[in-house]
Amino acid sequence: MPQEWAGESGRDRAVERYVQELLVRRPGSRPELPATLLLGPRGSGKTTVLRHLADWARQAPVARLDLAALGQEGRKPIDVLAALVFQLNEKKRDFARLSFPAFGLLTIAVAARMDAADRDAAVRQMEEALVGPPGSRSEVINQLATYAATVLGAPTAVTAALPLLPEWRRHWVRLRVRWQLARIRRRSRGGGSVDGFLVDLNQRYGDREAAERQRAESVLFDAFLDDLRRAYGSRGGDKRRTTQCLVLLDNVDSPLGNDFLKALLDARRKAGAADPLLVLATAGSYPAALEGFAFGGPRRPGALPGRWPAQEERFVPEQVVKGLVVGRLRDLVRHEVEQQAKEALRSAGRRVPVPAADNGVQWLGWVVHEITRGHPAGTAQLLAALLECPADAGWEARLRQVLQPSSELVDALLERLLPIDASGELMQALARGAAAVDLAQAQAGRVLWDESSARVQEEFNDFCTDVLRTMHLDSGDEESDGRTETPHPLLRLLLLRRLAAVPEPDAAAGGAAGGGAGARGRRAVHAALRDRAAAAGEEATAAYHALAGGDLAVAAAYLDDAFGRVEPEEWCADLCRLRRAPLAGAGPALDQPLWERYERLVEHLGEGAVEQRLRTITRLLAAVWIGPEPPDDPRTDRVGDPYRDPLGDPGAELYGEIQARFHTLAVHADSVPWTSALLRKAKQYGKEPWL
Repeated sequence: MPQEWAGESGRDRAVERYVQELLVRRPGSRPELPATLLLGPRGSGKTTVLRHLADWARQAPVARLDLAALGQEGRKPIDVLAALVFQLNEKKRDFARLSFPAFGLLTIAVAARMDAADRDAAVRQMEEALVGPPGSRSEVINQLATYAATVLGAPTAVTAALPLLPEWRRHWVRLRVRWQLARIRRRSRGGGSVDGFLVDLNQRYGDREAAERQRAESVLFDAFLDDLRRAYGSRGGDKRRTTQCLVLLDNVDSPLGNDFLKALLDARRKAGAADPLLVLATAGSYPAALEGFAFGGPRRPGALPGRWPAQEERFVPEQVVKGLVVGRLRDLVRHEVEQQAKEALRSAGRRVPVPAADNGVQWLGWVVHEITRGHPAGTAQLLAALLECPADAGWEARLRQVLQPSSELVDALLERLLPIDASGELMQALARGAAAVDLAQAQAGRVLWDESSARVQEEFNDFCTDVLRTMHLDSGDEESDGRTETPHPLLRLLLLRRLAAVPEPDAAAGGAAGGGAGARGRRAVHAALRDRAAAAGEEATAAYHALAGGDLAVAAAYLDDAFGRVEPEEWCADLCRLRRAPLAGAGPALDQPLWERYERLVEHLGEGAVEQRLRTITRLLAAVWIGPEPPDDPRTDRVGDPYRDPLGDPGAELYGEIQARFHTLAVHADSVPWTSALLRKAKQYGKEPWL
């Protein structure tokens, strides 16, 4: 079972600090607490963060709800609000219990009055009282309390809602009514349940009473916020309540979540007064409720609101409109993955040997981060899978075993990262599209869409334009540096593994055995993309796909032709772009020793006369393609492709060979700029990348 490490990463602690700063309250303060929306794709740890925060803040009034799960149960916003109120009403050892007289009495009236006209009259009375003078509110409260005290039979909805009311000794309604309510509460203690209350409340409104339900929901939201403001606004409440109320809402982008979020924000905006409600909501896509103008308008294309400062651990959401801020949940950085690797090895004990590399724990954290790029679910599941391998298996063998194209881990992670409703055809399209340099090439490449239905193409386009499923960045953002749209690196690696599992067409049959685009294997897809790029005059892209298809000679010839003709930084950037061409990922070649695989790649250099520079460039390209990424060089390495695959040479054994080839090129460059650039690149490979 993968470990969650909830609240242990610097990322989670930054979110915790952000919540803590807003949650702690000083007497006399009336801050306007924004609702915070935390965006993150599937598997980014949104639910884990909320679970951690609910446990961390358990001494304060806190409520945590999964709106997607409640929606699957057929719940409505009125049910969600009631569930939230009951959680905030729970007894806390060091916190004065919250009561909700207006909300509780109105729900009792709505649930107990079987006649629709009577229910609607009660709702209208409370609606008028909440916007009228204080005396009118007290009058309606007394009327509803009197009704609740005389309900015959004490139905489930009434007895369950009684704990929401203040203690009978407090002066909030007439003494006789308080006695009657207290007597009902004593007699029915344990007789009403929250679940029964929600069922009864939901059954009071049928499909034909949608307008009445919406009016009741609106007034109940108003009554809820009014109760909270009054609880914190009294002299005693102001002194005793040292924290705000924390509400944690998961999956607010679900249909029910959209309805609830809209109703809550609408009620807060309508009230025009600060309340003690601190809302932290999470979503895996931009909620439809926020698309409307009143809540901030549609999202900017290709933009993720809220940046995470690179040099400090702070969660800094971005204000969309007054009362609403939006931020994203970043992936884990390398030192956080290293810490998780250390904890995983410690928990495994002696049954799992430490990796043999220098500083094995650091190596394990590095290689896992290179593969997952810090995706939380991917990191946790990969570490768990590695530890479950046979004890006598080496770590390189473990890595290749758990990431075989047909492995359980690849299937499990794809299921975790892809859209829940992804069809089999979309899966095939995404696997073919992963071979492209970026999503733009995948969308424009007709060779990938032969025999694909218009529906699948539309699904694929929806995926490409969803900012949370890909790595879209603002084109003007200094962090993007011209980066194009690509899938998350872990998702791309997994999709390429799935593509590698597709049988290649029988060459003897003229390639017809593949049976259409859906059956095209890795080599066929790269060959089609290579031909398209060559026809369009895109030499660099054609060389990229030639190398991915196994044609090292064509890619090396492209680099040899550009050597000395372009600026050295541009040539080094081309080399970086080519070294990120996907490796095969499977097959007998990967079972061979590393140096044997390397020599087999360059064995054609022994045939006939090959010019010395081309020979050196070919060996260099083969080595950097197999080898893992070195530390980044911002001048040449940010080429728009975040793909990384250290499995070809996880021990960085080819780094010495790479350095030697760079030095050979530098010696024969006969140019100060070229020699300097090549020696700088050689220095990148001077030590193991995990140190």
